[in-house]
Amino acid sequence: MLTNEEMHHYMDTHSPYLLQLSFMYVKDWSRAEDIVQEVFIQFFRTFDQYEQRASVKTYLTKMTIHKCYDDLRSFASRKRTLMKLITLKQPISYEIQSPMEQSEVMQYVLKLPMKYREMIILYYYEELTTSEIAILLSLSDNTVKTRLRRARERLKIHITNEDWRELLHE
Repeated sequence: MLTNEEMHHYMDTHSPYLLQLSFMYVKDWSRAEDIVQEVFIQFFRTFDQYEQRASVKTYLTKMTIHKCYDDLRSFASRKRTLMKLITLKQPISYEIQSPMEQSEVMQYVLKLPMKYREMIILYYYEELTTSEIAILLSLSDNTVKTRLRRARERLKIHITNEDWRELLHE
């Protein structure tokens, strides 16, 4: 069982990263915060089952990605999206609230389909290797490389050379 100090340590250490990761999937800060909170609750409840075959960060990342997928598949998520469309009567625009996604490049990344968006985020922003991404998402290395190449191709259409260099250096 974890002590309160250990729980606070895990939350302080991993919350910012998990919140940004969750936002990249659900594109809504309040939902992202809820997801991260649910991940920590589940992690603390089931900590005894954690086998330490991967780092805590990797384990929490995988839990967060699964929670994001669950949220995106849920009826409530679809209902929120539909209600935004009905009330706005125009395409949904994503509110820019964090420094990470204030750049024009990030706006295009957020518009990519999920399977390409996560490749760009994990590879360029989280600086994971293709092998690490493959393990994290339970995909083959070649699938990761193909999705990353296709994501780059989609981004190059919209991004100038200066912005592209910015993405490669982030």
